[in-house]
Amino acid sequence: MSAVLKVQEPSAQTLVREQDQQTPHLLGNFNVIAQAPGGVARLRELILTLAVQGKLVAKDLNDEPAGALLKKIRAEKDRLIAEGKIRRDKPLAEPTEEEQPFGLPRGWEWVSLGDLVNASEAGWSPTCIGSPRRSGHWGVLKVSAVSWGAFDANANKELPAGLAPRQEYEVQDGDFLLSRANTEELVARSVVVGKAEPKLMLSDKIIRLDVSIHMSRLFLNLCNNASHSRVHYALNASGTSSSMKNVSREVVLRTPMPVPPLAEQSRIVTRVEELSRLCADLRARLIASQSTQAQLAEALVENVA
Repeated sequence: MSAVLKVQEPSAQTLVREQDQQTPHLLGNFNVIAQAPGGVARLRELILTLAVQGKLVAKDLNDEPAGALLKKIRAEKDRLIAEGKIRRDKPLAEPTEEEQPFGLPRGWEWVSLGDLVNASEAGWSPTCIGSPRRSGHWGVLKVSAVSWGAFDANANKELPAGLAPRQEYEVQDGDFLLSRANTEELVARSVVVGKAEPKLMLSDKIIRLDVSIHMSRLFLNLCNNASHSRVHYALNASGTSSSMKNVSREVVLRTPMPVPPLAEQSRIVTRVEELSRLCADLRARLIASQSTQAQLAEALVENVA
């Protein structure tokens, strides 16, 4: 009987380590990469990687360590359970050493995403009108509303007049939202809602996480969209087609998350926002430069003709 060779899938740790090995190359060739096709996007990804690994801002020894922060988060959850405001959560195993894709700075901790949230819920997906909602009408969000790095309130379908809205699923200011079904590249990408528009509901393909008040939602959003989380979702998503992958709420809550002190989270978010604006400015200048080059080339061709 012939033996069957089992091909072992690479671990999250291996995949992220391979990505980290490209970091010195990217840093050493910043200008060249920025001008290459897709270069600015690669720089954005690099910034995100450095941010969640604690390599983007200076440390402050006076910061309260993440261990103390996690105790506050657990105490908040226990209080809400005792008050009957949330259900008792199932204990989550700590990320194993293999699931910890990179080392953390002193004062940081690895936990599961579920350890940082009080509750989670998905919405409702009734049969809707195919077009976006009209002014004053209720709408149900499409997954594209949370797929591209910023919340898009216009990505919705109008709720038919004969259906009563389920107001418990209405989007609120500051909501942390992610998709549980999407393409391989976009599944489980997340956004933080700023000022919510009224009369917009979550669909059943969008999960809302009630993030602890002791955790920065913006930092958690950076972590969830960083490369190590993308690897986790890719390894745990179901579905045979790359055009439609699914992740369960359990997979989402088990995502390994690096947690720095709360004050450092704020500094990291501020720095990422500053660098993101620089990337946007760089991209605009590159587009303008390419347009100028195209105009010059066109003019030269006309003169030669």
